[in-house]
Amino acid sequence: MDRTRFARLVIEVVNDLPDEFASRLANVEIVVEDEPSRAQLRSVGLDPNADTLLGLYEGVPLEERTAELPVLPDKISIFYRPLVETCSGEAEIREEIRTTILHEVAHFFGIDDEDLESWGY
Repeated sequence: MDRTRFARLVIEVVNDLPDEFASRLANVEIVVEDEPSRAQLRSVGLDPNADTLLGLYEGVPLEERTAELPVLPDKISIFYRPLVETCSGEAEIREEIRTTILHEVAHFFGIDDEDLESWGY
């Protein structure tokens, strides 16, 4: 799958998010990047030489925000190469994009990996 089609799938998935989530993402930028940087991998405790990452939320989760400090826009990165290499076929890629975006949106709402795993994500 080429990067243009992949980016369109990301847009479709974002546009299909439930309104209760989508309406709260006004200050969140969702971008497609080729692959995670070494620094991004390290930031979540992954080995840049052995591990991969499908998506990444960078920002201040809603539950940690205070009125004292201004908050820069949050960012969710969706990584093209790892997703395409992990999946076979467009339907599987689209479903994995959806799962990855929901996972990263959950981090924006302050839900950690441990809770997501216990819920089956």
